[in-house]
Amino acid sequence: MDSSIVRATLLLAAGIFVGVVIGVTISPARRTASTVVQAGDGGSGATANLGPKSGSHLESEMEHPNILLGNIVTVPFQELFGVLSALSPLQLNELAVQLQNLPAGKERNAKVAVFFKAWAHLDPVAALQAAAGFKISETKTAAVQSVITSADAAQAKTLAKQIQEWPADALTREQRNGFLSSLLMKWSDLDPVGAAKFFDTMQANAMHFHPAASVIAQNWAAIDPSAAIEWARSHSDTQGFQGAMNGAINGWWSKDHGAAEQYEALGTYTYSLLRKDPNAAAAWAVTISDPKIRDKSLNGIAAFWLNKDPAAASAWIQNSGLSAADKRRLLALTPGD
Repeated sequence: MDSSIVRATLLLAAGIFVGVVIGVTISPARRTASTVVQAGDGGSGATANLGPKSGSHLESEMEHPNILLGNIVTVPFQELFGVLSALSPLQLNELAVQLQNLPAGKERNAKVAVFFKAWAHLDPVAALQAAAGFKISETKTAAVQSVITSADAAQAKTLAKQIQEWPADALTREQRNGFLSSLLMKWSDLDPVGAAKFFDTMQANAMHFHPAASVIAQNWAAIDPSAAIEWARSHSDTQGFQGAMNGAINGWWSKDHGAAEQYEALGTYTYSLLRKDPNAAAAWAVTISDPKIRDKSLNGIAAFWLNKDPAAASAWIQNSGLSAADKRRLLALTPGD
């Protein structure tokens, strides 16, 4: 055989061999550099990329370890958190969009809940903004509730204001009330006074916020029982808000068991006596030794009595041992004045 033909054949074979070696060397690294897989129904056998459209920002930016987003509910939280923490805000939003485009149902809701739980540990504000864009009510609820549950208490104030500012058609009334109630309880863990003030500006139906009011009052009373009880008392006529007083007493109990027990016992006795004989209740309340409890009991008696028998209550107020300021305030509540 001609030597030139042999030489050409050998060179061709060598080139093929080198090409195969290079391909084997590069290919696995390229596969492992692709990131989280498909947000679709991808089963356990799925090992592809997230499935972004060719040329998208996500495709050009992602270089992270393989995690099956299709099986996200089975991925250890720390592993998922590690991957998401390496992604840009744009990438996280694109993942949220892909999850939103999955077929509706329990499986999608479960994946959404896990994803937003991890995202909320990174940036609850951004996660909540993305959750607002979900169209399906159940999926939106899963996303928002996961953010609220996972967010730090220090973020509750910001998240509550964010939800309050959402357009009326972004949530149903029940959803909005439920989310705000959860956030108010978390907020009150760090700042019960701020949570109470926010509640008072909502002008919402207190029936939907009974648990939140109770928790706010309880957390507040553990710091300042007098102020918490006054706040609860100021809403005592609001339907569904009665639990706030019980919450305040419970909080006070944790701070000063003896004083709370005395206040509760006196309050129960005073109320029972007041309904039978306001004059006797007032006369008895004057003898209470604790100034704060005495004044609060007398003020409550006077307010009740003014509505029941204004003339008799006014006469008693004028001759009572209340301060001049209290007398003026209570007499101003007389019907018709």
